[in-house]
Amino acid sequence: MMARPRVIDDERLLAAAQELLYEIGPASFTLQRVAERAGVSAATLIKRFGSKQQLFLALNRRWVTSIIPGLEAAQAGCRTPFARLRAAALWGFDDLDSPANTANQLATLALDLQDDEMRALLAEGWLIFEDHLKELATAAIEAGELSPRHPAEQVARILLATCEGTRITWCVRPVGSLVARARADIDAVLTSLAATPTA
Repeated sequence: MMARPRVIDDERLLAAAQELLYEIGPASFTLQRVAERAGVSAATLIKRFGSKQQLFLALNRRWVTSIIPGLEAAQAGCRTPFARLRAAALWGFDDLDSPANTANQLATLALDLQDDEMRALLAEGWLIFEDHLKELATAAIEAGELSPRHPAEQVARILLATCEGTRITWCVRPVGSLVARARADIDAVLTSLAATPTA
């Protein structure tokens, strides 16, 4: 006998939880509020995830699995390795162009750093992101678009640090658009790393 399909899949519940988390932050985040947002009972969430902690872990796993598809989608249509590297570095900023959303994401980051399992997932995700940037930087160096003065792994680390640093500093002092600032900062870094045109 075939198992009955779930009326409400986990992705819908996790999407509702992620949306709510960015809106209200982890301090005000409860299973009851997630259930109300998703249109289900709190018992349904408990049955699926067990606890608030397990729901947070599920959200982190969801983020990790979204990284490569997200980066590939961001690069779609880019014609050069340099353009693909820039697009990848800027992936994820569009969803955070709000001081409240960014502050709540950083509050969640603070929780991640205090929990071994969540910190491990964070490290896994950042490593995936950094490795992808390294591959793209390697291609840009080989294409003569980036200077070979800096190894691809260093370029990847600099870009990742710029992305995360920009999020944090803008959250503390949210002047203008986060997306605009991220583009300006990433472009400044990439311009400084670009190959010097030959005469």
